[in-house]
Amino acid sequence: MPDKSDNPFKFWEELKRRKVVRVITVYAAASFVLLELVDIITEPFGLPDWTLRFVFVLLSIGFLIAVILSWVYDITPEGVQKTKRLTQNSNEARLPPSKGWKISTYSSILVIIVFVVFYVIGNIKQSSDISNLEKSIAVLPFENWSIGGENSHLGDGIANEIATQLANVQEFNVRSYTSSSQYKGTEKPSMPQIGRELDANFIIEGSVERLDEDVSIHVQVIQAENDNHIWAHEFKDSWKDIIKLRSQIALGIAEELKTMLSPEEIEQIERKPTENVEAYNFYLRGNDFYWRSYQEENWSIAINMYQKAIKLDSSFALAYTMLARSYLSLYWWHHDRSIERLNEAKKAIDTAFDIDPDLAEAYIALGCYYYWGLLDYAEALKHFETTLGYLPNNAECQYLIACVYRRMGDWQKALEEFKKSYKNDPTSPRINQNIGETYYLLGDYPNAFFHINKAINISPEFLDLYITKINIFLKWEGNTKNARKTFEEASLFINPSTDPKLIEVAVLLYIYDGKYQDAIDFLNTTNFEAIQNQFRYYPKALLYATIYELMEDTEQAEHYFNLSRIVLEDKILDYPEDSRLYSSLGISYAGLGQKERAIQGGIKGVELLPISKEAWKGTRRLGDLARIYVTVGEYELALEQLDYLLSIPGFLSAKLLQLDPIWKPLWDLPEFTQLIEKYSDN
Repeated sequence: MPDKSDNPFKFWEELKRRKVVRVITVYAAASFVLLELVDIITEPFGLPDWTLRFVFVLLSIGFLIAVILSWVYDITPEGVQKTKRLTQNSNEARLPPSKGWKISTYSSILVIIVFVVFYVIGNIKQSSDISNLEKSIAVLPFENWSIGGENSHLGDGIANEIATQLANVQEFNVRSYTSSSQYKGTEKPSMPQIGRELDANFIIEGSVERLDEDVSIHVQVIQAENDNHIWAHEFKDSWKDIIKLRSQIALGIAEELKTMLSPEEIEQIERKPTENVEAYNFYLRGNDFYWRSYQEENWSIAINMYQKAIKLDSSFALAYTMLARSYLSLYWWHHDRSIERLNEAKKAIDTAFDIDPDLAEAYIALGCYYYWGLLDYAEALKHFETTLGYLPNNAECQYLIACVYRRMGDWQKALEEFKKSYKNDPTSPRINQNIGETYYLLGDYPNAFFHINKAINISPEFLDLYITKINIFLKWEGNTKNARKTFEEASLFINPSTDPKLIEVAVLLYIYDGKYQDAIDFLNTTNFEAIQNQFRYYPKALLYATIYELMEDTEQAEHYFNLSRIVLEDKILDYPEDSRLYSSLGISYAGLGQKERAIQGGIKGVELLPISKEAWKGTRRLGDLARIYVTVGEYELALEQLDYLLSIPGFLSAKLLQLDPIWKPLWDLPEFTQLIEKYSDN
């Protein structure tokens, strides 16, 4: 070392003489470039998250080694030599530096400046670009790397919860998770394509892994248009803090999307639905089963999960709301029409409000109670509108409002609301199905097919979509050709002799084609009690009776009509307000020649559910009454009902009347011909 080494200027001169400064400059520039390169390629090449940190540590170690070596050694024309100490008489310090080192030093400084400038400008530009974009967000299903079947719900559960948290931000327009859930798995479209399909500018994806009592959630924010990865972060904590993690993730995403959150929004996001992590886990598992299908078994399992959550935490308001909705789903889809189910739902909703009077999800549940449980449309709309005050872009709430207007018979208003929900959730099978069904009822068949086909492409295993498509073909074309093709498509996913919905379709197609014995043979292979859904309740015996009546086998027809009568009379004792039962009982009485009782049954069904009360299901009651009139020979009354049904949105068309042989007694009547001509365009 030189004399007076404590002098900083002398020390600086010595660093330059030994070329340490140049080595530091060149090394820093090279390291900066290398770190930027690693940061760029980590995501596309699927490198581990710790790659950048690992390279940084290696470069830091290399930096120390480079500084030490540059102090001790020097590169000369004679090769690598140990640097000599500088003495008083030495002229070495005054020797001009080599041109090569000068170029290297200045080039390195220039590289660093250029990279810094581009980095700053790039960040400013990206920030500006993000700020100018609408904050439309889709949260894709997270990959689940957890081990064990008890954790199978976490990928969907965590992603859905993050979407729910983000929906609390007024500036965010979060796509419904029902739409995003179709992109589950590794074989999904590119981010730009997903963005276009969901009409979302930003995509959130990630992974979740639970290992014993630890959990790791990796989250990425991607700008959909250019597949630009804006942000990636790994959240690690103990499993007992999983509820806290979901809030941290939502706040992190908001920060990266340059969104200023209000104190109320922050409070809403940070609010914990429960302090009990196991109760929260049961709640997530319940949600998994609730949204799977319209099947009774899934809702029953969901109820069990929510009840377990509530048992662990009796103040878990969200669990009460979903418990109520599960009860109401069983009631609405006629799996359990007992008053006890309805009362249990209301009790759960009241408890949720007692715990949290401002819970948006409780208002959705209350709206469903008045809609599904009581057909009190005004009250239902009031609570759904209240929900939108909390969650302005909630697609499910918009969808429910549309459904209410449809049941009220306000078809145009229903379409307007369906289109709103479609904008916020364009790939939801349920929303597309209901828009398609609405167009089908209105007789707008091209639009009906567009939405039903879109829903089938998204969820090809969703059986109800094929049923709707078959009904569209039958109503529009008046033949079974394309309907049968659709039936075959549905049969790829489920055995048609095991599902009552497909059984009914198969029987109807045989009837429409005049293949009555084939219909009987097919029914003989099935094992079910009744065709039952929200529109009808037909005992299996009633199907047999209908076919034998068309075959003019009076003895067999009477036998099965009587069996159907016995079943229905017994059923009415338990459910005296069920309009479906009276309509089917009237059909059974008509088949037995009991005209007065038959007409009374049909009229009772209409009185219990008139079109003024239920614009969709009410048409089914009138259709059954018209059938009764035909069977008992009251053709004029039948034609009056059919004329009215053809004049309003519904399931009937002129072509379907000419296809279905139950209307055959009318076919040769002049009045029927006039009716067909009058409505030939529908």
